[in-house]
Amino acid sequence: SGGQLFVRVELPLAYPLIMTGLRSAAVQVVATASIAAMVGLGGLGRIITAGFNTYDTAQVFAGAVLVALLALVVEGVLLPLDRLLSPVRRRTTA
Repeated sequence: SGGQLFVRVELPLAYPLIMTGLRSAAVQVVATASIAAMVGLGGLGRIITAGFNTYDTAQVFAGAVLVALLALVVEGVLLPLDRLLSPVRRRTTA
């Protein structure tokens, strides 16, 4: 049936693309969450905004590094999860 075709063939074939999109979106959300501080909502960009307001380059850099590290952590968590949940085991070449 159509549902079986979708679940057994199309979804497993589309899984890598779907997960790549989800990982990319999650990292972009973390990276752009710092913009919330620009409109007064706080969040990840509070350190960066405070550094801009006081002309403290070190503080701006520290905030940017923290945001980048959080984005890398999100990617680092989602990539093994993607490989664990993948319906098709990819061959690893040594």
